[in-house]
Amino acid sequence: MIQRAVHWLQKHPVATGTLVVAYALFLVFAHNTFVNLSVGVMNSLSLPVFQKVVAVIVVLFALVLAISGWFVLRKGSIDNLIATYFTASLLLLVAHFFVLTEMNVEFIHALMYGGLAALLFPLIGRLGGAIVFCLPIMLIDEWYQHVILFPHYTNYLEFNDIVLDLLGAGLFISMLRLLGMNSERGFTSFRVRSEVWLLLSVVGIIIVVMATCIIVPYSEDACSNTWFVLNKWPEMTEFWYVHPVIGSTFHILKPVEGIVLMFLLCMAYLGMDPIKSAK
Repeated sequence: MIQRAVHWLQKHPVATGTLVVAYALFLVFAHNTFVNLSVGVMNSLSLPVFQKVVAVIVVLFALVLAISGWFVLRKGSIDNLIATYFTASLLLLVAHFFVLTEMNVEFIHALMYGGLAALLFPLIGRLGGAIVFCLPIMLIDEWYQHVILFPHYTNYLEFNDIVLDLLGAGLFISMLRLLGMNSERGFTSFRVRSEVWLLLSVVGIIIVVMATCIIVPYSEDACSNTWFVLNKWPEMTEFWYVHPVIGSTFHILKPVEGIVLMFLLCMAYLGMDPIKSAK
């Protein structure tokens, strides 16, 4: 069924592209609706109960992954490379939960951007490429929250969420590949892959705008031509941050940490696709 859906989406690129754009717009502009909904539910249940409910949902999702893995093992053949990416993504998501997660409900990011990567795969034709092409939407989403939606609440660009988005996309794509998702597109050399040039362009733009003070890491670094401050707070020396309202303890990725980790994850996921064509 998965492969039939991919085949149909590849045969109808205009419809697929329209679906991708519509879903990307939904991710960015429906964020406030989801926040209001989750806050309403949290207030009606109380924070401890709400956190437990979300934890149960996460556990149920883990069970779905386990059942999916069982079906893959029953097939008798498994792609070791993709299985490694799936396992690594899952373990890193667990690490994210204990180190970088502010609230349990944030794990919906992993599902939402996993869905975006799955929609992009038929257009791109490559696993890592589908993940990397999610990156601009992730950056726009976090910028929109930081500047437009919650300018008086968010004090830093959520690189924690971008990392969660990438890990969710990687887990979702690798799981679907293990379940039989494949592309009918031919091999493309690494040096001409659009996702490679997209990633290099994003990194180049970040370097230029930070070198010219258009974007700065902290408010004290601002210049007369500064357009955007990544972190309104002074640089924190402590590793752990305790949320003053929720009470959760987590690490806030500093701007340089977030940029480097984002780039490394994208580079790692590019390795999901073969570098050499099959003989």
